[in-house]
Amino acid sequence: MSRPIYETEEDREREKKLAERVSELWGLDTKPNPKQYPIDYTFLNKEDGSIEGFAEIKVRTHKCGTFPTYIISAMKVASAKMLSEATGLDVILIVQWSCGSIGFMDMATTSDSIGWGGRNDRNDSQDQEPVVHWKLDHFQFATGGNDVQREHDQT
Repeated sequence: MSRPIYETEEDREREKKLAERVSELWGLDTKPNPKQYPIDYTFLNKEDGSIEGFAEIKVRTHKCGTFPTYIISAMKVASAKMLSEATGLDVILIVQWSCGSIGFMDMATTSDSIGWGGRNDRNDSQDQEPVVHWKLDHFQFATGGNDVQREHDQT
């Protein structure tokens, strides 16, 4: 039996807009990877089309700093590390929170902890799995950095 796909067209569109915004900030082109690919986007050099790196894109529905750590599937991190090792290129995590802050970090960053977690609002046992926890300090902020850091320091 196949697993339900919860990602909507609106989710994919929000991720696309974020990828395009960041690629514009960095002077790169972006291409979405095929659906079966473990990482969302590839970033390319505008001049020669060479691949500069890869990104996992997340758009969150809560403000930055709502939780003390950012969690992501341990399998997603393992896939990112394998892709980086195979290509010699970085795989970064790019996150936009509901407050508008955009942060990014290298997915090869050592985790602060590993736990069992995930979503529990859909009554789907497959939403729970081993997850990596990273403190928000690992993120570099492309937008809202000073305000985000002040908010984070106050928690």
